[in-house]
Amino acid sequence: MSCCSDVMEPIEASSCCTPQDSAAHAAQTMRDSGCGCAPVVENTENLKLVGVVTERDVCCSVAADDRRASEVLVEEIMRPASACCGADDPLPEARGKLHEHQATSLPVVDKAGSCCGTVSIHSLEKS
Repeated sequence: MSCCSDVMEPIEASSCCTPQDSAAHAAQTMRDSGCGCAPVVENTENLKLVGVVTERDVCCSVAADDRRASEVLVEEIMRPASACCGADDPLPEARGKLHEHQATSLPVVDKAGSCCGTVSIHSLEKS
């Protein structure tokens, strides 16, 4: 059976953000990477995943409340690291997590807990 590492898009540090970054930075990161989520990491050196922020989080927790994205910290709107997939998770489990978290994409972590990629609805449809 295929697993997340088979279909994930590899991640670069520039596609991640930290809890202290602004929601505006997270939105720009998602726009630039073309991904519907931005992994939230301790720092951009080790990419240790601490959470995830999605397009939905920015829309529902910032825009819908008419807040300035540049004044909202990612830590205020991010989801916990449990909203991610393991590199060895089977694809049906990844589909379930995407549905559960109402997301179009989620980070993928390796055995050390570092972000190594993202899995999306689109990548799962291709598999």
